Amino acid sequence: MARMIPAALPVDTRSGAEKRLFSVLRDGLDDGFTVFHSFDLLVQNRLGKFVEGEIDFLIFSPQAGFLVLEVKGGSIRYDGQQGVWYQNDKPLRLSPFAQAERSKHKLERFLEKRLGHRPECTVAHAVCFPDVYSELKNLPSGADAAICITGQQLGQIGEVIPGIMEALKGDRHRPVSQDEALRLREIVMPYCEYGTSLTDRMGQAEEVIFRLTENQCRLLDFISSHRQAVIEGCAGSGKTIMAVKKARELALEGNSVLLLAYNVMIGEQLAAAVSDLHNVTARHYHRFCLDLLEMAGAAPPPDDGKEYWERQIPEAFARLMQTRPIKYDAVVVDEGQDFLVEYWLTITDLVCEDGYFYIFYDRDQNLYGVDLDFPIDREPFVLNDNCRNTRSIFDRLSTLTDRTMHLCPDAPGGEPVVERTVPIASVRRRELGRILHDLVNNKGIERDRIVILGGHSIRHTCIGDNPVVGMFRITETGEDGPNVIQYRTYMKFKGCEADAVIVIDVDRDDERWASPAALYTAISRAKHLLYVLYSGGERVAE
Repeated sequence: MARMIPAALPVDTRSGAEKRLFSVLRDGLDDGFTVFHSFDLLVQNRLGKFVEGEIDFLIFSPQAGFLVLEVKGGSIRYDGQQGVWYQNDKPLRLSPFAQAERSKHKLERFLEKRLGHRPECTVAHAVCFPDVYSELKNLPSGADAAICITGQQLGQIGEVIPGIMEALKGDRHRPVSQDEALRLREIVMPYCEYGTSLTDRMGQAEEVIFRLTENQCRLLDFISSHRQAVIEGCAGSGKTIMAVKKARELALEGNSVLLLAYNVMIGEQLAAAVSDLHNVTARHYHRFCLDLLEMAGAAPPPDDGKEYWERQIPEAFARLMQTRPIKYDAVVVDEGQDFLVEYWLTITDLVCEDGYFYIFYDRDQNLYGVDLDFPIDREPFVLNDNCRNTRSIFDRLSTLTDRTMHLCPDAPGGEPVVERTVPIASVRRRELGRILHDLVNNKGIERDRIVILGGHSIRHTCIGDNPVVGMFRITETGEDGPNVIQYRTYMKFKGCEADAVIVIDVDRDDERWASPAALYTAISRAKHLLYVLYSGGERVAE
């Protein structure tokens, strides 16, 4: 029995002759044959134009090659004076034999393009008149009874088809090897699955996340009636996007706007998001202060100590403001939970009298234990709808906070969160390499859409002093290059996001991971894919 593609006759097959021949070929040929019914072709002609075609039955045998079989049911006649073939008294545009030959040539071009060379097996053509039982006589010059199968031959189709293919063997013909046969079968019956790969699913999810975030931003309309407001939002509620939108909205109304963040990376993102607006200044807080202090020649001596950042810079900036005050029509602060009281004292002096002042924050990302003593003494607007993470990531995130968070019903389900405990650092390092290989090489995720997060500098993680993990080079300096993957501490990456996040070396006995806020912050950075590698002990808040 031959292998039929498709395995069953499609219900929409209209030709009675093809319906009949389908079962005849299936039952009459042995399992060395593969038969394709209604094989569609789209090829380019010599002028480069695409030409469509359909082969009623395409028969393939590794030993004999390909046979294009054109089927014409009903009564068949040829009018020599007009040079026209008729099927059921209806004139045919082409001779059945010419039609089969043209289809053969299209198939040859198709195979040559896919293979990269002409197939060495025979590609032949034939015609079948299943309803004709009389002897074929007086055929025109473009036809031959030797390549025409009639109804009386259908009972011996198992001998007739191989006989025709043997008679039509070309001089270049040679039997196809097993590997070549597999390759040819892949070409004529490829397995194509589009829209279901991981990258496809991520793209579809991204569209939903974008729409949900846009809907969330409509809440800015409620804020517009308040010149000053505090906005508390859970992770993934779109706080940074809202802060940028509010800054842009105010700037486009002609206001001078200052857009601030505590985190260096967020400051850079904010600056990029408003770079087209001349009346918006966007920085991280310390860079903003230092820029003005250095311009005035009043910057304190450089120092990396805690006292320098928390006391010396804000105090020097406060003194500068007393002698050279600067005011903005609007000040918008993102990640407000990171700002010390000393910072707020200087920031409030930057707001014009009766100016706009908005603070966005998330109390669950208060990694530094800062007192949330904001200079705006009003009840906060609360955003409890997560619109950034997939459902699987949200479900894990919600176990790390006691606040009420909601996920929109339309949120994408996403891929399962992968969590593994790997106590040995060297084994954990190899597992990291395996995950990166799978994401980039197997799943097709772009490496710049992946970030590795930890609690310490890279050399104090399982990556260690050798940045090469598998075929990838891990860096925390922001440099780029072939096969480079970025590493960040979750503190520096707070407020940022990546499609795929791999969190490494999580250990509740490590002070950097002792608070649920640490893992909450880290895993909320992942939009679509999340991996967590624990170094030992109990998993945090499981």
